[in-house]
Amino acid sequence: MNSLRTRLMIQMVLPLTLLAAAIVWLTFHAVEGLIERRLEKEIELVARAIRMPVQQAYADGDLVRVAQSLDAVFEIGRVYGANVYDADGRRVVIAGDARPGPREQVQAAELVELGMEVGEYAQVGGEPVYSYFVPLTGATGRIIGLLQVVRQESDMAEQLAEIRQRGWWVWGMAIVLMVLVVTIGHRQAVARHVESLLQSMARVERGERDHRAPVHGPSELAALGRGLNRMLDAIEAMEARLERQRQEHLQMTERLREQENLAALGRFSSGVAHELGAPLTVIDGDARRLQQQADLDADGRRRLARMRTQTRRTRQLIAQLMEFVRSDRQEPSAVAVERLLQRILSGIGPEGEARSIAVELIPPAPEMQLHGHEVRIEHAVLNLVRNAIQAAAGQVRISAQTDVRGRVDLIVEDDGPGVDDALSDLIFEPFQSRRADGQGTGLGLAIVQAVVEEHAGEIVVDRSPALGGARFTMTFATPA
Repeated sequence: MNSLRTRLMIQMVLPLTLLAAAIVWLTFHAVEGLIERRLEKEIELVARAIRMPVQQAYADGDLVRVAQSLDAVFEIGRVYGANVYDADGRRVVIAGDARPGPREQVQAAELVELGMEVGEYAQVGGEPVYSYFVPLTGATGRIIGLLQVVRQESDMAEQLAEIRQRGWWVWGMAIVLMVLVVTIGHRQAVARHVESLLQSMARVERGERDHRAPVHGPSELAALGRGLNRMLDAIEAMEARLERQRQEHLQMTERLREQENLAALGRFSSGVAHELGAPLTVIDGDARRLQQQADLDADGRRRLARMRTQTRRTRQLIAQLMEFVRSDRQEPSAVAVERLLQRILSGIGPEGEARSIAVELIPPAPEMQLHGHEVRIEHAVLNLVRNAIQAAAGQVRISAQTDVRGRVDLIVEDDGPGVDDALSDLIFEPFQSRRADGQGTGLGLAIVQAVVEEHAGEIVVDRSPALGGARFTMTFATPA
């Protein structure tokens, strides 16, 4: 019962109905007055019309002709009776059903003395009538009698009742039409658009998060649809933001866990390096001295050489493990890229020559700088170059450039077989060496990634368009 349509009926149709009823009643009242005055005027005109023949016949004393003149009045069909009184108020001629009594005769005598025309409502023979009196004058202008024309008031009442009935019928049909117009108009202008919005809300409630409400109809409902869509867009954006925050939180949690593991690994590695350093030195020294004995056979020398190789590999593993868990606590600074790459080229040159690999450096612009820890970045690039030499067929290239965002890209590429796309993410995991000779520790690329993450940079692995092998691109920020 609290629907919009019901409120429209109560707050609009009902007041309009009452207003229309008041207007109809006032109209009836005004029309009744007009009709009543018109009917009175008709009796007045009838009385004046027959006055002259009646007056002439009465002045001549011909009462028969007077009666004939009065009978002619009834041809109009709206006269109830007609009477003629003498100068003393006595009835002399009667026509019709209106039979005046003593009161009418006294009134007639008074009107004869006054000599004026007058109309009034009264009771004649128990019937409500309207009478109009017209004085009759003689040749000298003296009043010699009085003419009375009578009409039943019920005739006027019947016409007024008919008019009133028709008026109320028109009022009732207008109210019905108004109710139909409001009902249909409410359906077309409001209800169907509201139902469309409710259906859209139901679809969203059922899980159709991509659905949006249609924006049509009246401006208020269209604005409501746009507001609903904006709310759904805001909810979707908020959910996406919460999901991103959740993923970032998970990544941060994972990173903290990794940092804790690295810290534990660092403490463990420090202890291992301290405990194993001296025994490994003793083992390597004793093996070297045994190799120098003249009476040692070939098999013994081979076994000692293999022992020393494994000792060096163990030392290398410990050194890289320490480098992997190392975190430079110094403040980052501006690093000259050209000087950094020249130093790397000088350090890796002998290893390239030993493997017959040409290591090429494309000199960057002298003013190019990046922002970071120079020693850590140098060690990361050196690991990439060393891996490239081990994988290359004959050529390794080192270069640097500035990207579209103004950052510095350090690029190491080779002409080897490249990196399989399926392994591009696995190669950075610790202890995941892919060297066929089994000599790798699996920490070189893990160190590279750790250095990049320390500097909030990026590393991308793809295929070199120039050499055809693998290409590693490390991106670092420039000094502010």
